[in-house]
Amino acid sequence: MSLTVVLALGFGSLKDGFPHVTSELKKQGETVAQYLGSLLPAPEVEELHKRWKASCSVTQYNRSCSRIKIKFSGTTNISEDKPDVIYQGLQAEMNRWLSADEFYRKIEVQLRTEISDRSQDIQIFLECNNSLIWQLPWDAWQFRADYRNCEIIGSSPEYKKVPQQATTGGMPLPSRGRILCVLGNSKGIDVGKDTKEIQKYLGDRCELKFLKEPTSQQFRNQLFDEKGWQVLFYAGHSESDNNAANGLLYINQEAQNNTVTLDDLKEGLKQAIFQGLQLLIFNSCSSLGIAADLVTEGISLPSVIVMRAPIPDFIAQEFVKSLFRYLALKEPLFLAVRKAKDDLLRHEHQFPGASGIPMLCQHPTFEGLKLLELGGDRPIVPVVTAGDILVNTIGNFPNNPSFVFPSNLSRCAAIGLATTAISYMLMGPILAQFANKIGIKNHQHGQLFIAEKCYQLATLLNLNYAGSYYNLAKLYESLNEQEYAETAMKEAARRGSPEANAEISRSLILKNQPQEALKFTARCLEHTEYDGVKAACFKNRAWVRLEQKQYDAAEVDLRIAIKFKDNSPEAQCLLAQVLEIQGKPQAALEAWNKALKYSDYRVPKQDECIRIAQQRLQAKGNK
Repeated sequence: MSLTVVLALGFGSLKDGFPHVTSELKKQGETVAQYLGSLLPAPEVEELHKRWKASCSVTQYNRSCSRIKIKFSGTTNISEDKPDVIYQGLQAEMNRWLSADEFYRKIEVQLRTEISDRSQDIQIFLECNNSLIWQLPWDAWQFRADYRNCEIIGSSPEYKKVPQQATTGGMPLPSRGRILCVLGNSKGIDVGKDTKEIQKYLGDRCELKFLKEPTSQQFRNQLFDEKGWQVLFYAGHSESDNNAANGLLYINQEAQNNTVTLDDLKEGLKQAIFQGLQLLIFNSCSSLGIAADLVTEGISLPSVIVMRAPIPDFIAQEFVKSLFRYLALKEPLFLAVRKAKDDLLRHEHQFPGASGIPMLCQHPTFEGLKLLELGGDRPIVPVVTAGDILVNTIGNFPNNPSFVFPSNLSRCAAIGLATTAISYMLMGPILAQFANKIGIKNHQHGQLFIAEKCYQLATLLNLNYAGSYYNLAKLYESLNEQEYAETAMKEAARRGSPEANAEISRSLILKNQPQEALKFTARCLEHTEYDGVKAACFKNRAWVRLEQKQYDAAEVDLRIAIKFKDNSPEAQCLLAQVLEIQGKPQAALEAWNKALKYSDYRVPKQDECIRIAQQRLQAKGNK
């Protein structure tokens, strides 16, 4: 459970300071503490920030691959040839400003005292009525640096609960799992890489629609789509004015009618929000103006990711790649943004301040979006104890049914599909995917008999379809029919399913057959592209090494597994045991803490880990 801090700056400016700053700490939605402080005037911060943005613009103007349209009137007298020095100075002044006694002692020290666990998930909502303050490098705040699972989120002081349809006829909204990807003016940049990353991480679980260089009317029409959208993604050129307002999207390369403003999209956005739109992503330069315009227009969008400043094309691509990777690992949105930004740190030498350019804006009333919620077409058990595998079962199927077939209709559909398969054998693979999707929907809603028949039908329609065998195995496991489950899992493995190989590897370890387990682990690593599956395979191999008393090799494999998926309770539990054996008590305690944090008592193996972790931590006097 994450903590929430609402840091409200009140009225003020960098020139005059902020005399009335409040910090409200919430746990599970309830306020547990509130502190009062102030921030002194900081004209140096304002001046250095202007210089840094100017250097960004000049640097980007000289590049051939920037996601911004920069308009210089006449000759510029800017000659900021050392942006790294400027940014370092800006960070230093920012820290000096936040280290002043009236803020540090009265607010930061109190928060640090209340939040002793530095691995705690923390959302800090920065409330202010001046979007220029959002542009500052708040990532430089030492508190954020010390709490690695903390992210600062822009928020306006005034907001309300977003009015949305809850369901349609008792079923999930049709917008669930639908993503509209608008590819705007891409002159000089490569938005194609953005689309590849979206397809790589979301294509197997969401319905993606790509709108390439649309007209403004085409863009507006899509916002009024009758099914709605859950996520709107934009990539291309954009700009904001010097006050981080009046955002402009360059949607095509025509001579006229080539831009849209928020005012153009306002009514469509309101409709899309009502139908379930939860996240806007503007992977384009200086798009912070869009967020500011949303606030000005009173549009209560739950979440929007924007860019504070001009950004190089390759950094924009890297951010998207990391963001969707972490969302695919089921990280909460704010943590996915934090980790994606941290991944950009390696590019700071090329573009100073790169990691601080992306920003999440969101109201505290929004509970947060997780990628798991998008997976309406996933199996009912998306995370399996073989190693926390996120299972890829259906491939890129164009339609995403948002309903469960009634029992009679499902039987009719199954008979119809079987008849069609006999008549049109070449359509077998396509029909198999459709039958599998129907099975998954019914599986999720407890219609196990229908789900079983649909999975079986899928295996008949496409004899080489590993996904349907895997889903069938998981269904039999839930029914405790182990013999049938093992047979189906072996069939999935024979057809090359990496997830099935990981599952079988784990079962062989439990049966004390380490060498056989290593064979299946090797097959798993050889064929999988997914980080979650790789994490499971490395964890299984480390488990074997632990049993073989090869502790150094076990630690290496566990570190790799955790790098791919750091919230795996089994990997953290095994790592804690290995570190204890190696005589590394402090590191072991940290691993026990994480194992306790991520474990679910409803999973027997994890429940055992919880018990051991609690014993170790209590013995060391840790809470």
